[in-house]
Amino acid sequence: MNNISVKNGVHAGISIVIIGSILHAIDQRLFLNSFGFAGYAVFLFFMIKSVRQTRMAEDGILPFGPAFVAALIPMTIGVFFSSAFQYAIHNWINPEIVELIKEVAIESAVMMTEKMSEMFGVDTGSQEDMIKLLEEQDYRLSFGATFLSWFLTTIMGCVPALIIAAFMKRGEE
Repeated sequence: MNNISVKNGVHAGISIVIIGSILHAIDQRLFLNSFGFAGYAVFLFFMIKSVRQTRMAEDGILPFGPAFVAALIPMTIGVFFSSAFQYAIHNWINPEIVELIKEVAIESAVMMTEKMSEMFGVDTGSQEDMIKLLEEQDYRLSFGATFLSWFLTTIMGCVPALIIAAFMKRGEE
């Protein structure tokens, strides 16, 4: 079972690195805005594929626990590849992307406060103060932040793994 899951995890990781490289080459904003969504779709695909292949290898019988593990391993490995790729992009390949991240964060915050003010009549305070606060932030991606992101994403990945395992488990009837 684990060989199937590891293989699918490596395939998920390689796929997300290729997709991320293409998105980054096309447009850096596209990369920043779409990489997470693309990764989620890739991870779901390989999680489901892993459980299906594992169930087939086990003659159609796969209890909930092994189904959960078969779904979680590819996501964990794929997210590791994704995190390493993002760390490389931010620190070695394109360190200037940090300025674009800052710009996108400020644009998003301004747009969100304008929408909240417009829709709900909420006084969002001074935009200048918010922009100043956002400009002071450090948007670099450190090794510790990368590890924490990988860890938290893996923990959150338990939810889709649980759902996939619940739907795809097969026991002896």
